[in-house]
Amino acid sequence: MAVSRALLLRLTLRNGGGGRQIETGENRGNLRWAWALTLGLGGLDWIWADHAGLAFVGWLRPACVLLFLLAVGFIYGYSGRNRRLSDAGNYAALWVAFSASGAVFTYLCATLAMPLRDTEFIAIDAVMGFHWLTWARFVGAHRGLEVPLFIAYSTFLPQVVGSILYFAHTEQTARNGELIWIAMLSLILTTIVSALLPAVGPYVHFYGLQTDDIEVLMNLRAHGAQSFVIGGLQGIITLPSFHTVLAIVFIYVHRAPSRSFVPVAILNGLMLIAIPSEGHHYLIDMISGAAVAAGCIAIVRAAMRKQRIAPMVPSASTERYAVRG
Repeated sequence: MAVSRALLLRLTLRNGGGGRQIETGENRGNLRWAWALTLGLGGLDWIWADHAGLAFVGWLRPACVLLFLLAVGFIYGYSGRNRRLSDAGNYAALWVAFSASGAVFTYLCATLAMPLRDTEFIAIDAVMGFHWLTWARFVGAHRGLEVPLFIAYSTFLPQVVGSILYFAHTEQTARNGELIWIAMLSLILTTIVSALLPAVGPYVHFYGLQTDDIEVLMNLRAHGAQSFVIGGLQGIITLPSFHTVLAIVFIYVHRAPSRSFVPVAILNGLMLIAIPSEGHHYLIDMISGAAVAAGCIAIVRAAMRKQRIAPMVPSASTERYAVRG
Protein backbone atom coordinates (compact mmCIF):
# COMPACT_ATOMS: atom_id res chain seq x y z
CA MET A 1 0.00 0.00 0.00
CA ALA A 2 2.84 2.42 0.86
CA VAL A 3 4.57 1.72 -2.46
CA SER A 4 1.28 2.20 -4.33
CA ARG A 5 0.76 5.58 -2.73
CA ALA A 6 4.31 6.63 -3.72
CA LEU A 7 3.69 5.49 -7.28
CA LEU A 8 0.37 7.36 -7.37
CA LEU A 9 2.09 10.50 -6.11
CA ARG A 10 4.67 10.33 -8.89
CA LEU A 11 2.06 9.70 -11.59
CA THR A 12 -0.13 12.53 -10.32
CA LEU A 13 2.73 15.01 -10.34
CA ARG A 14 3.95 13.90 -13.77
CA ASN A 15 0.51 14.40 -15.25
CA GLY A 16 0.26 17.89 -13.78
CA GLY A 17 -2.33 17.02 -11.15
CA GLY A 18 -2.02 19.30 -8.16
CA GLY A 19 1.38 20.62 -9.17
CA ARG A 20 2.42 23.75 -11.01
CA GLN A 21 4.65 23.50 -14.05
CA ILE A 22 8.32 24.20 -13.51
CA GLU A 23 11.20 24.10 -15.94
CA THR A 24 13.65 21.36 -15.18
CA GLY A 25 17.30 21.24 -16.16
CA GLU A 26 17.89 17.64 -17.12
CA ASN A 27 19.71 18.72 -20.30
CA ARG A 28 23.02 20.40 -19.41
CA GLY A 29 23.94 21.05 -23.04
CA ASN A 30 23.19 24.76 -22.74
CA LEU A 31 25.64 25.02 -19.85
CA ARG A 32 28.41 23.34 -21.83
CA TRP A 33 27.88 25.59 -24.84
CA ALA A 34 27.92 28.63 -22.55
CA TRP A 35 31.31 27.55 -21.23
CA ALA A 36 32.52 27.08 -24.80
CA LEU A 37 31.47 30.65 -25.65
CA THR A 38 33.13 31.96 -22.48
CA LEU A 39 36.41 30.20 -23.23
CA GLY A 40 36.28 31.34 -26.86
CA LEU A 41 35.80 34.94 -25.82
CA GLY A 42 38.61 34.57 -23.29
CA GLY A 43 40.94 33.34 -26.03
CA LEU A 44 40.04 36.30 -28.22
CA ASP A 45 40.69 38.62 -25.28
CA TRP A 46 44.14 37.14 -24.71
CA ILE A 47 45.20 37.50 -28.35
CA TRP A 48 43.76 41.00 -28.75
CA ALA A 49 45.20 42.27 -25.45
CA ASP A 50 48.66 41.09 -26.40
CA HIS A 51 48.37 42.84 -29.77
CA ALA A 52 47.03 46.07 -28.21
CA GLY A 53 49.66 46.21 -25.47
CA LEU A 54 47.13 45.91 -22.65
CA ALA A 55 47.79 43.81 -19.56
CA PHE A 56 45.15 42.53 -17.16
CA VAL A 57 46.52 41.50 -13.77
CA GLY A 58 45.19 40.35 -10.40
CA TRP A 59 43.72 37.05 -11.55
CA LEU A 60 44.52 35.08 -8.37
CA ARG A 61 41.43 36.06 -6.36
CA PRO A 62 38.82 35.56 -9.12
CA ALA A 63 40.57 32.30 -10.08
CA CYS A 64 40.25 31.02 -6.51
CA VAL A 65 36.58 32.01 -6.39
CA LEU A 66 36.00 30.31 -9.73
CA LEU A 67 37.70 27.09 -8.65
CA PHE A 68 35.71 27.01 -5.40
CA LEU A 69 32.39 27.44 -7.23
CA LEU A 70 33.32 24.80 -9.80
CA ALA A 71 34.23 22.41 -6.99
CA VAL A 72 30.86 22.99 -5.31
CA GLY A 73 29.04 22.40 -8.59
CA PHE A 74 31.00 19.24 -9.40
CA ILE A 75 31.06 17.63 -5.97
CA TYR A 76 27.38 18.09 -5.19
CA GLY A 77 26.37 17.22 -8.76
CA TYR A 78 28.57 14.14 -9.14
CA SER A 79 27.64 12.75 -5.74
CA GLY A 80 23.96 13.56 -6.21
CA ARG A 81 23.80 14.89 -2.66
CA ASN A 82 22.31 18.29 -3.45
CA ARG A 83 21.12 19.29 -6.92
CA ARG A 84 20.35 22.83 -5.77
CA LEU A 85 23.90 23.52 -4.56
CA SER A 86 25.27 21.95 -7.72
CA ASP A 87 23.22 24.27 -9.93
CA ALA A 88 24.11 27.31 -7.84
CA GLY A 89 27.82 26.51 -8.01
CA ASN A 90 27.81 25.78 -11.75
CA TYR A 91 25.93 28.91 -12.77
CA ALA A 92 27.77 31.18 -10.33
CA ALA A 93 31.09 29.91 -11.72
CA LEU A 94 29.92 30.60 -15.26
CA TRP A 95 28.88 34.13 -14.31
CA VAL A 96 32.28 34.82 -12.72
CA ALA A 97 34.16 33.52 -15.76
CA PHE A 98 32.05 35.28 -18.37
CA SER A 99 31.92 38.54 -16.42
CA ALA A 100 35.71 38.64 -16.42
CA SER A 101 36.11 37.82 -20.11
CA GLY A 102 33.23 40.13 -21.03
CA ALA A 103 34.65 43.06 -19.05
CA VAL A 104 38.04 42.64 -20.73
CA PHE A 105 36.26 42.51 -24.09
CA THR A 106 34.65 45.92 -23.43
CA TYR A 107 38.07 47.45 -22.77
CA LEU A 108 39.57 45.95 -25.91
CA CYS A 109 36.71 47.13 -28.13
CA ALA A 110 37.11 50.64 -26.75
CA THR A 111 40.59 50.79 -28.30
CA LEU A 112 38.94 51.04 -31.74
CA ALA A 113 38.49 54.73 -30.84
CA MET A 114 35.62 55.49 -33.19
CA PRO A 115 34.29 59.11 -33.19
CA LEU A 116 32.28 60.08 -30.11
CA ARG A 117 28.54 60.43 -30.75
CA ASP A 118 27.29 62.52 -27.81
CA THR A 119 26.09 65.40 -29.98
CA GLU A 120 23.98 63.07 -32.11
CA PHE A 121 22.54 61.28 -29.06
CA ILE A 122 21.54 64.58 -27.46
CA ALA A 123 19.83 65.62 -30.68
CA ILE A 124 17.91 62.32 -30.82
CA ASP A 125 16.81 62.75 -27.20
CA ALA A 126 15.63 66.28 -27.96
CA VAL A 127 13.50 65.04 -30.85
CA MET A 128 11.83 62.64 -28.41
CA GLY A 129 11.27 65.48 -25.95
CA PHE A 130 13.79 64.28 -23.37
CA HIS A 131 16.35 66.68 -21.90
CA TRP A 132 18.85 65.01 -19.62
CA LEU A 133 19.86 68.11 -17.68
CA THR A 134 16.25 68.92 -16.83
CA TRP A 135 15.59 65.38 -15.62
CA ALA A 136 18.84 65.11 -13.63
CA ARG A 137 18.18 68.43 -11.87
CA PHE A 138 14.62 67.35 -11.06
CA VAL A 139 15.79 64.09 -9.48
CA GLY A 140 18.59 65.85 -7.60
CA ALA A 141 16.14 68.36 -6.14
CA HIS A 142 13.90 65.65 -4.67
CA ARG A 143 15.77 63.59 -2.08
CA GLY A 144 12.79 61.32 -1.54
CA LEU A 145 13.03 60.28 -5.19
CA GLU A 146 16.79 60.29 -5.59
CA VAL A 147 17.57 57.87 -2.72
CA PRO A 148 15.26 54.99 -3.78
CA LEU A 149 16.39 55.40 -7.39
CA PHE A 150 20.04 55.22 -6.31
CA ILE A 151 19.35 52.10 -4.23
CA ALA A 152 17.45 50.41 -7.07
CA TYR A 153 20.23 51.23 -9.54
CA SER A 154 22.81 49.71 -7.17
CA THR A 155 21.06 46.31 -7.04
CA PHE A 156 22.56 45.20 -10.35
CA LEU A 157 25.04 42.70 -8.89
CA PRO A 158 22.88 41.57 -5.92
CA GLN A 159 20.10 40.72 -8.35
CA VAL A 160 22.43 38.51 -10.39
CA VAL A 161 23.52 36.62 -7.26
CA GLY A 162 19.98 36.49 -5.88
CA SER A 163 18.56 35.17 -9.14
CA ILE A 164 21.16 32.41 -9.37
CA LEU A 165 20.39 31.26 -5.82
CA TYR A 166 16.62 31.60 -6.17
CA PHE A 167 16.37 29.61 -9.39
CA ALA A 168 18.73 26.96 -8.04
CA HIS A 169 16.77 26.68 -4.78
CA THR A 170 13.41 26.42 -6.58
CA GLU A 171 14.88 23.97 -9.11
CA GLN A 172 14.14 26.21 -12.08
CA THR A 173 17.39 25.46 -13.85
CA ALA A 174 16.04 26.56 -17.22
CA ARG A 175 15.54 30.07 -15.84
CA ASN A 176 19.19 30.21 -14.78
CA GLY A 177 20.07 29.05 -18.27
CA GLU A 178 17.96 31.77 -19.86
CA LEU A 179 19.47 34.43 -17.61
CA ILE A 180 23.10 33.61 -18.38
CA TRP A 181 22.56 33.10 -22.12
CA ILE A 182 20.61 36.34 -22.61
CA ALA A 183 23.19 38.22 -20.53
CA MET A 184 26.09 36.79 -22.52
CA LEU A 185 24.60 37.53 -25.93
CA SER A 186 23.50 41.00 -24.78
CA LEU A 187 26.91 41.93 -23.40
CA ILE A 188 28.68 40.88 -26.59
CA LEU A 189 26.20 42.82 -28.73
CA THR A 190 26.20 45.95 -26.56
CA THR A 191 30.00 45.93 -26.50
CA ILE A 192 30.23 45.79 -30.30
CA VAL A 193 27.62 48.53 -30.76
CA SER A 194 29.26 50.74 -28.13
CA ALA A 195 32.61 50.33 -29.88
CA LEU A 196 31.08 51.55 -33.15
CA LEU A 197 29.00 54.32 -31.50
CA PRO A 198 30.99 55.41 -28.41
CA ALA A 199 30.03 58.28 -26.12
CA VAL A 200 31.14 59.79 -22.82
CA GLY A 201 27.58 60.17 -21.54
CA PRO A 202 25.51 63.22 -20.60
CA TYR A 203 27.10 63.86 -17.19
CA VAL A 204 30.59 64.30 -18.62
CA HIS A 205 29.29 66.07 -21.72
CA PHE A 206 27.21 68.68 -19.89
CA TYR A 207 29.25 69.21 -16.72
CA GLY A 208 32.72 68.65 -18.13
CA LEU A 209 33.67 66.52 -15.12
CA GLN A 210 35.48 63.34 -16.06
CA THR A 211 34.33 60.33 -14.02
CA ASP A 212 36.55 57.32 -13.30
CA ASP A 213 34.95 55.17 -15.99
CA ILE A 214 35.25 57.85 -18.66
CA GLU A 215 38.86 58.50 -17.68
CA VAL A 216 39.52 54.81 -18.39
CA LEU A 217 37.62 55.06 -21.68
CA MET A 218 39.65 58.05 -22.86
CA ASN A 219 42.93 56.36 -21.88
CA LEU A 220 41.96 53.29 -23.88
CA ARG A 221 41.15 55.44 -26.87
CA ALA A 222 44.65 56.95 -26.64
CA HIS A 223 46.16 53.52 -27.46
CA GLY A 224 48.79 53.60 -24.74
CA ALA A 225 50.26 50.45 -23.18
CA GLN A 226 48.41 50.03 -19.90
CA SER A 227 47.82 47.59 -17.07
CA PHE A 228 44.46 46.99 -15.38
CA VAL A 229 43.49 45.03 -12.28
CA ILE A 230 40.77 42.57 -13.24
CA GLY A 231 38.82 43.18 -10.03
CA GLY A 232 38.71 46.93 -10.63
CA LEU A 233 37.45 47.11 -14.21
CA GLN A 234 34.91 49.88 -14.85
CA GLY A 235 31.69 49.75 -16.82
CA ILE A 236 32.50 51.92 -19.85
CA ILE A 237 29.52 51.24 -22.13
CA THR A 238 27.16 54.15 -22.78
CA LEU A 239 25.01 53.00 -25.71
CA PRO A 240 23.27 50.59 -25.49
CA SER A 241 22.63 50.74 -21.73
CA PHE A 242 23.51 47.35 -20.24
CA HIS A 243 21.64 48.24 -17.04
CA THR A 244 18.52 48.60 -19.19
CA VAL A 245 19.19 45.24 -20.78
CA LEU A 246 19.48 43.40 -17.47
CA ALA A 247 16.56 45.23 -15.84
CA ILE A 248 14.31 43.91 -18.62
CA VAL A 249 15.92 40.48 -18.52
CA PHE A 250 15.43 40.19 -14.75
CA ILE A 251 11.73 40.90 -15.18
CA TYR A 252 11.52 38.37 -18.02
CA VAL A 253 13.27 35.46 -16.31
CA HIS A 254 11.29 35.95 -13.08
CA ARG A 255 8.00 35.85 -14.99
CA ALA A 256 5.01 33.87 -13.69
CA PRO A 257 4.58 31.31 -12.28
CA SER A 258 7.69 32.38 -10.36
CA ARG A 259 6.62 33.90 -7.04
CA SER A 260 9.44 36.43 -7.30
CA PHE A 261 7.88 38.18 -10.31
CA VAL A 262 6.07 41.04 -8.53
CA PRO A 263 8.95 42.27 -6.28
CA VAL A 264 11.47 41.84 -9.11
CA ALA A 265 9.23 43.78 -11.53
CA ILE A 266 8.81 46.64 -9.03
CA LEU A 267 12.54 46.79 -8.24
CA ASN A 268 13.57 46.81 -11.89
CA GLY A 269 10.86 49.30 -12.78
CA LEU A 270 12.59 51.65 -10.33
CA MET A 271 15.95 50.74 -11.84
CA LEU A 272 14.74 51.72 -15.31
CA ILE A 273 13.56 55.08 -13.99
CA ALA A 274 16.95 55.56 -12.28
CA ILE A 275 19.14 54.81 -15.29
CA PRO A 276 19.29 58.31 -16.86
CA SER A 277 20.15 60.16 -13.63
CA GLU A 278 22.04 57.54 -11.62
CA GLY A 279 23.69 55.80 -14.56
CA HIS A 280 24.35 58.95 -16.60
CA HIS A 281 22.62 57.65 -19.71
CA TYR A 282 20.79 59.28 -22.60
CA LEU A 283 17.25 58.17 -23.33
CA ILE A 284 18.44 56.69 -26.63
CA ASP A 285 20.84 54.51 -24.60
CA MET A 286 17.84 52.98 -22.84
CA ILE A 287 15.81 52.53 -26.02
CA SER A 288 18.70 50.76 -27.74
CA GLY A 289 19.27 48.66 -24.61
CA ALA A 290 15.60 47.62 -24.64
CA ALA A 291 15.95 46.64 -28.31
CA VAL A 292 19.02 44.52 -27.50
CA ALA A 293 17.18 42.84 -24.62
CA ALA A 294 14.12 42.08 -26.75
CA GLY A 295 16.23 40.66 -29.57
CA CYS A 296 18.37 38.45 -27.32
CA ILE A 297 15.33 37.23 -25.39
CA ALA A 298 13.71 36.22 -28.69
CA ILE A 299 16.86 34.39 -29.82
CA VAL A 300 17.28 32.48 -26.57
CA ARG A 301 13.56 31.73 -26.31
CA ALA A 302 13.56 30.25 -29.82
CA ALA A 303 16.74 28.25 -29.16
CA MET A 304 15.40 26.81 -25.89
CA ARG A 305 11.85 26.19 -27.12
CA LYS A 306 12.48 22.47 -27.45
CA GLN A 307 14.00 22.21 -24.00
CA ARG A 308 12.18 19.71 -21.86
CA ILE A 309 9.28 21.17 -19.84
CA ALA A 310 8.09 18.85 -17.10
CA PRO A 311 5.65 19.01 -14.18
CA MET A 312 7.08 19.55 -10.74
CA VAL A 313 9.09 16.57 -9.55
CA PRO A 314 8.58 15.73 -5.87
CA SER A 315 11.58 16.33 -3.65
CA ALA A 316 13.48 13.43 -2.15
CA SER A 317 11.99 14.17 1.26
CA THR A 318 8.46 14.11 -0.18
CA GLU A 319 9.08 10.77 -1.85
CA ARG A 320 10.51 9.25 1.32
CA TYR A 321 7.48 10.43 3.25
CA ALA A 322 5.14 8.91 0.66
CA VAL A 323 6.94 5.56 0.77
CA ARG A 324 6.86 5.47 4.58
CA GLY A 325 3.18 6.43 4.57
